[in-house]
Amino acid sequence: MKRLFWIAASVLLFSGCAAVLPAPSPATTPETAASASSTASGTSSPAETASPETGSCSLPSELQAVDLPTILCDEIRPVYHYALFDPPASGYYTHCRDGCWGLMRNDGSEILPCTFDAPIALCSDEGVRYPAWIARKETADESFWNETQQYLASVGEGFVCDTAHCGPGYEYYFWDESCDQMFAYYGSLGPSDPTHISPGMQSQRGWWFPTRPGTLVEEDWGPGVQFDSTAPYRYRSAEGTPLNNYEYQQAELFYNGALLAAARRGDRWLYLDGSGNEVTAPIYDPIYETPWNDIGYASPLLNGYAAVCREGMFGLLDSSGTEYLPCAYDGLVWDGALGWLKLTDGWHAFRIASATPVTASPAPAQGDPLRGVPLTTVFPDTYPGNGRRVQYTTIRDDNLNVRAGPGTEYPKIGHIPPGSSVQELGTSSTVDGWTFVLYQDWLRGWVSSEYLE
Repeated sequence: MKRLFWIAASVLLFSGCAAVLPAPSPATTPETAASASSTASGTSSPAETASPETGSCSLPSELQAVDLPTILCDEIRPVYHYALFDPPASGYYTHCRDGCWGLMRNDGSEILPCTFDAPIALCSDEGVRYPAWIARKETADESFWNETQQYLASVGEGFVCDTAHCGPGYEYYFWDESCDQMFAYYGSLGPSDPTHISPGMQSQRGWWFPTRPGTLVEEDWGPGVQFDSTAPYRYRSAEGTPLNNYEYQQAELFYNGALLAAARRGDRWLYLDGSGNEVTAPIYDPIYETPWNDIGYASPLLNGYAAVCREGMFGLLDSSGTEYLPCAYDGLVWDGALGWLKLTDGWHAFRIASATPVTASPAPAQGDPLRGVPLTTVFPDTYPGNGRRVQYTTIRDDNLNVRAGPGTEYPKIGHIPPGSSVQELGTSSTVDGWTFVLYQDWLRGWVSSEYLE
């Protein structure tokens, strides 16, 4: 068993996103079976290309040709996103020529030349530093990195991450069998609090969570978690219901409303649906890796399709688990909008006419006011909706106590000054007269409803 506090640094190498799905039910009977010596400077230009007329190759009829030059390079891969449970970065690919890696937009225009030691990755940094690229070049000096930074800024493509403080933190989902409790545990460095899984997290994460067994314990700093970091994953709902009877060594989410998720059993990947059925056998290889080449990933379903690799040959999987394009090609990438297929004369751009239109992503999980409610606080089970009023003012003459549950028998966890504005987040279906509120974006708990107006 390991304490989560001590493995915070190691989990930085493990990969959510928002997903909007109707809550499915598990199956009634679960299935059990520039040059390498130059710096990145100058203006943005296409990757090395050949005339579209070069050679006699043509795209298969399943794909829609895009009028872009053919790219001459050895490999093109998705860009690994250094954030937990997030799919690869959309709109970009990392490409390789003569053993060195660079960065290109999905339309083939080159951002960073093939001069780096490993595939380019996207850091979890956000805000003013976005995008922040993880690029490795052991022989580069300070002037190289300064010129690379200046170039990226000049073309509006972010920064190179120094990796000194970057990382996605940790994000786990646990099932404690001893108390039939499902919970989340996430944060950056250092311990955090085990938390409830909110309805917003369920819709954003796809309703089924890759979960490990864990035990709630009391640490010196408060509630903590003990768990085995080598234990396999099982998919469970927020209530702890298993999706099927399988265990997996790696397990991804049902990203962006996808009908399938990728999971690994042994050394091969498979795809399963939201009823727990494995719609493919475990036959696929990873198609991209971290920049440290230590963990490989299968592609998630992106806009209805996933690039897959079987026995070294690439194809496309559709949302039914059928190989829409058989694994018969030397290379293929797909980011949900624009893909590239490797033929004998180079890489050809394509779209998929039957791909569903891309829609805006839901709000990020950080915007969910019920995310992060600790297990020590009773979670509401009824939520405002249908135009119901949610903003109130406290009318008690002195401070209004905030409690960990709907009743005076629960401990006080804070107080709210008179005349303060609060937001209702929910109520209890079994206890009347109490409201779960949010005060000043940080204090969440139960208050007596008679003091709200």
